[in-house]
Amino acid sequence: MDALNELIKLVTKKRVKKVELFDENSRNKSSNYFKLFDGIHTRRYQSDTDAARDIYQCDPSEKKYLILKTRLKQKLLNTLFFLDFEDDENVPAYKNALYDCNKALYCAKVLLMNGSRRIAIPSVEKTLRKAQEYHLTDIELECTRILRAYYSTSNQYKEFVIYRDLAEQIEQRLLVENLSEKYYQEIVATYAKSKANRPRVRKLTEKHLKVLAEEVGKHESTKLVMNYYRIKSLFHQFSDDFQSAIAVTEQMEAYVVQSPHFHPRTRPEELAIQKMNFYVHLKSYEDGELHARKSLESIKAGSPNWFHFQEYHFLLAMHTGNYLRAAETFRDVLEQSNFRTLSEVKKERWKTFQAYLHYLYKTKKIRDIRPIIQNAKTGFKLNDYLDGVPAFDKQRRGLNISILTIQTLYYLERFDLDPIRQRVKAIKKYCRRYPKKDINFRSECFITLLSNVVEEDFRFYQTRKSSEKAYEEMTSVMIEYHGGNRALEVLPYEVMWELMLDKLKSYKYG
Repeated sequence: MDALNELIKLVTKKRVKKVELFDENSRNKSSNYFKLFDGIHTRRYQSDTDAARDIYQCDPSEKKYLILKTRLKQKLLNTLFFLDFEDDENVPAYKNALYDCNKALYCAKVLLMNGSRRIAIPSVEKTLRKAQEYHLTDIELECTRILRAYYSTSNQYKEFVIYRDLAEQIEQRLLVENLSEKYYQEIVATYAKSKANRPRVRKLTEKHLKVLAEEVGKHESTKLVMNYYRIKSLFHQFSDDFQSAIAVTEQMEAYVVQSPHFHPRTRPEELAIQKMNFYVHLKSYEDGELHARKSLESIKAGSPNWFHFQEYHFLLAMHTGNYLRAAETFRDVLEQSNFRTLSEVKKERWKTFQAYLHYLYKTKKIRDIRPIIQNAKTGFKLNDYLDGVPAFDKQRRGLNISILTIQTLYYLERFDLDPIRQRVKAIKKYCRRYPKKDINFRSECFITLLSNVVEEDFRFYQTRKSSEKAYEEMTSVMIEYHGGNRALEVLPYEVMWELMLDKLKSYKYG
């Protein structure tokens, strides 16, 4: 009763006179607040102009519309304190705990600010226990500091010492967690700045790894362990040691299984995708296929992660010469009803995959491929596909190079040389003046090879001779592909170059 009495006094004295929350299920659906909310939610309003004209028949710069927007925003912000993640399977248990702990800690701080320590301290102790359960180090430290301060002034020295020592331990753990996070972000940022920094970033990664290896066994921390594994995986990737990178990924998978409530539901899927990417780099078909069969049992068909996984699955088959298996993966993807909901860029990637499969069926006489890849969902029509020249776009670099290359291969089959010259001219725009050995280096070497074909007037011996150096440079660098359009090789450049030379040999001798 005393606790309730104290809360009633505080709330009646200091509460806001009117707490405005938003409830889309309320009966007042004729209000302008609901009209604006519903219009945005259902995408009926695509702009402020649409909303202002429909609600007030006015310009969006008028005061009444601006006030409506501001008040709706405040209602929505107030409602953030009353979210429920319990039934959301996409929210991991630790994030749910983080939300609850933050709310409880906020309430306790408000109570302490108003002198209600008798109610606040038990709440802080309860929050600390939950934070400890979920390794929420920031909140643990905040709670222990509050409890340390409370017991230092309440003549309870024994309890003060307990929380003083606990706070020191948590501070050390938080310091190492923050360090691991900073190290990981520094590695990613340095590599993203210039992919030519690989040797430098590898040394940086090795240095950070040594520091964290000494700390990871000292602290019970999910964040620290995951950052340590991420950095270790990057070190092996920068060393082109993808077998070791797979081993680290398997350690991460085991760690996630042991503590599932610390991770998002999709974490195992993300690790499975990462592993499949490593199999593509290794060109390890049998192990990759075994991994695919196992992973596809647990990844929901038609989900974003499923489509992402299947791209690597397709590329593994293409890069290892298992073209019929690649065609079957293509068929599985296009049979999904969700395929139509993919972005245009992703659909165009699968359309390009279809063009390569069609070429392989034609040139290698793999007749079983043809009925598998015939699908109207991509809108693939060979003549239309060959006629279209994609506009220069750095963001679509890998995809556009793949499109122009397969078009070149088709025209070479026909010995139709003018369109080849046109494609090579378009593709040369993607070459830098001074190429660096980064993620784009292989594609630039391959563009040089294509240029030599035209410059040597399609003569086999001269082309092969003048291309030796560029070919050696290209093969000295390992493929580096991490999804999307960047550095995409639908077929390895070495394979496509051999196909071109074989065709040139049958066309014209030097």
